[in-house]
Amino acid sequence: MRTLQSMSSNTTKDLRLISVFDLSDEELTERLRPTYQKIKREAFAKNSYLTYYDPLNCPTTAHTVHEYANRKELMWVDGTGKEHFVKTL
Repeated sequence: MRTLQSMSSNTTKDLRLISVFDLSDEELTERLRPTYQKIKREAFAKNSYLTYYDPLNCPTTAHTVHEYANRKELMWVDGTGKEHFVKTL
């Protein structure tokens, strides 16, 4: 009887068969890429945006990035949770 593991290629790892806790950063990124792309398309189709922390653009953990279809904005979140525009990235 052939199992799913025996049917997979010996040269390419099937990342769906590995626990997320056992994946390298690169493997986890690759595994999540299709989900991220779908969420991004859906958000942009609704004229919405994605919010995330990016250590390359955010000077502190009180900053976030709002990514729109045509631009990215750096936001600062105050102690009450209100967001304030800082600049366009």
